[in-house]
Amino acid sequence: MIKKLIISILVCISLFAFFKINEINYEKHKEIKYNLVKHPENLPNKDIAKATAFWFENMKADFYWLKTIQYIWANAFHSEYKKYLYAILDLVTELNPYFEKPYTIWMLLLPWYEERYENLTKEEQDLHTKQAELIWLKWIENFCDKDKIEKLKNEDNLLKIWKNKQFQDPCLNYKVPYYLAFLYYYYLNDPISSAKYYKIASANTDSIEWAKTMAAIMQWKWWNREKSFFMFLNLTYQIDPENEICSVLSKELENIWYWIFLNKNINLNWKLVRTIEDIRTKTFSWYKVEEVTQDTQCTNYLNKAIRELNLHYIEDANKIYFEKTWKNSINAKELFDKWYIDFLPTDFQQYDDYWIIYIFNEKTWNYDYDMWRY
Repeated sequence: MIKKLIISILVCISLFAFFKINEINYEKHKEIKYNLVKHPENLPNKDIAKATAFWFENMKADFYWLKTIQYIWANAFHSEYKKYLYAILDLVTELNPYFEKPYTIWMLLLPWYEERYENLTKEEQDLHTKQAELIWLKWIENFCDKDKIEKLKNEDNLLKIWKNKQFQDPCLNYKVPYYLAFLYYYYLNDPISSAKYYKIASANTDSIEWAKTMAAIMQWKWWNREKSFFMFLNLTYQIDPENEICSVLSKELENIWYWIFLNKNINLNWKLVRTIEDIRTKTFSWYKVEEVTQDTQCTNYLNKAIRELNLHYIEDANKIYFEKTWKNSINAKELFDKWYIDFLPTDFQQYDDYWIIYIFNEKTWNYDYDMWRY
């Protein structure tokens, strides 16, 4: 009996000790998880994490991804989480480079700044934006074909890009370069890089039409009139190849582009600008302005190409104006009034209550257009 009693006591002590130890371990485990969420600076170095994953990198990436979500939720109403967000998501994408969700978080959180509940200095905001760029370039590296990306960088003929298989589908989906193009334009004020990645996005067969349009618009934001003009013509051909009016006028404009920009045998003088405008006005006289400017109409991009020629013509005159006066003209009408141009181009967007006019943009130091009246 004494033996049985002693054994029973020992069993009870053992069971109590077992559960107590497990309880302590559980609390310690919760504390570790809490520290990862609240103090992500305790995260392991990404190289060490990868080396100690022992072929379970994806599982480990999922674990840290869940911690990331908890971390963001715990710090959602102030900017504290941004201090470590890059480190956390860089770790996750290092363990699993093809895990798409963490990359997308960059677009939503890192470069975004909400002054109502965030308190960040300009230097901190710039740092987070550069971190977003780094992770997106990592996204490009892991989700895109490097050889196709290089080919696309050196090709400006959009029709060739969209129709030739050697350029098509450079990335697993169009969002990869599309988001990066947005980051360069909206946050980093870099239209050159933005134009490049919109062009890459447009090469994907699953891409949206807007990516194609932005590829041309960003060339304009880069102030490269020649590329922008040519890309708008490409869009004209692609949008509605069966439209005879667009087809004929686009071909004529392409010939003009060839003689002005490539051979440089003719100047874009006032007579040529006026002739182009007269043809455009007569051709589209039966269209309503709203019809001409729709994104789904080839007429929209044809007119945007003509706008590029107008701005090129005005900018050449403004250069002469600047050489003589050491200042830039205010708008195209000033150049006309002071005899620097002999014809004042009219933009295709003319409404009853406002016009589109050509003005000098002091911020970009180039000519631009705006909704106003001379």
